[in-house]
Parts: sequence; structure tokens; C-alpha cells
Amino acid sequence: MMDLLLREILLLAKGTAIGFAVAAPVGPIGMLCIRLTLEKGRMAGFCGGLGAAVADTIFAAVGAFAIIGAFGFSSDGGSSIEAYRTWFELGGGLFLIAFGVHLGLKRPIIATDDEEVPQTLLADFAKTLVLTLANPVTILSFIAIFAGVPGMARIDLPMVPVLTLGVFVGSAGWWLTLAIGVGLIRHMISEIVFIWLNRIAGGLLVAFGFYTLMHLAGGYFGGA
Repeated sequence: MMDLLLREILLLAKGTAIGFAVAAPVGPIGMLCIRLTLEKGRMAGFCGGLGAAVADTIFAAVGAFAIIGAFGFSSDGGSSIEAYRTWFELGGGLFLIAFGVHLGLKRPIIATDDEEVPQTLLADFAKTLVLTLANPVTILSFIAIFAGVPGMARIDLPMVPVLTLGVFVGSAGWWLTLAIGVGLIRHMISEIVFIWLNRIAGGLLVAFGFYTLMHLAGGYFGGA
């Protein structure tokens, strides 16, 4: 019993570290959450981050199940997830480009000292959840991480919830840290900075979408 508890604690710690490390690089979603925090406050930024954390947790669960063979394998020996990678990349790339253009053209809503921006927290959560899920190739990253961390490739099926809980805790912990940190300087930022944050975040999303499509085209024509 004690041995099982120690294994669960160790696995939870590993999952937390992985979740934090995957979430920490400031990419398009990070810029979006920074923008939400600056425009609407810490709670909005954190809720946006939670959307990304939930998506990472879903990807981690799928990656863990793939590692232990719960999804089986295709006839050519590749993961069944890999078989649908083309459609994932095509849909995700187009969605990222479309939303990136929308975000870059959107004028920021800025709170004044006597006025609060309406906080549609559920919408902020859903927005980052959908955007993160639009790049399901992240599943392959989790598979690679799980395969590379000692002992992870031999994880038992009942231990997957412990691992995914750790990933969620680590990812959510990063977004909470980011929201608190950015919230401290929220009222020191001018309107022009908000506008450029929109443009930078939108540009990153568009660039990432084009990269996804180029990667897809390269694999297609290279294979041809």
C-alpha cells in the first residue's frame, strides 16, 4: 500500500513538472492570456490559461493511452493517432490562421480607473481551450515526452488519471503564476501596447498556422 502511494506521488510530481514545462514557453496562447490579463484582469487571464491547461490535460491523457497501447496500432506499425495527423494539421492550421487574423484586427477593450471590462470568463476559457485543441499535434509531443522520461513508458492503465492530474496541476500553476505577474503591471500599460499585443498575438497565431500547413505540405509532397 505504501509502495503504491509513493509511486502515485512520484508520478503526480512528474506529471506536474511536465505540465508546467509544456505550458511555460510563451507562444501564441501565452500571448493571448497575457492580453486577456492586461485587458480584463487576472481572473480573465487565469481562466484563459485554464482552457489551455484542460486542453493539455486531454492531450496528455490521449498520449498516455497511446503509450500503453490502449488505442492500438495501425497496420504499418504507427500510432492510430498518427493516421489522422493530416486532418488534424489541416483543420488546426486553418483555424489558427483565421483566428489570428481576427485577433490582429480586433481593437482592444481597455478598463479605465472607474470602469471594469465585462468579464465573460467562460468565453475566455472556451476560446483558449478551442485554440489549444486546434493543434492536436501536441499529442505527439506528450507521447515523445512520456516515452523519454524514465519509467513513463511502462505506466499502468489505472495510473493514467494520476499522471493527467499532475499535468493539469502543473499547467494551471504556470497560468496562475503568469496571470498574477502580468496583473501587477496591468494599469501601467498604455493603449498602444494593448493594440500591439493584439497584433503580436494574432501574428503568432497566423505564423503558427502557416507553419502547420507548410509542415503538412512538406510531408505530402516529400512523400509523393
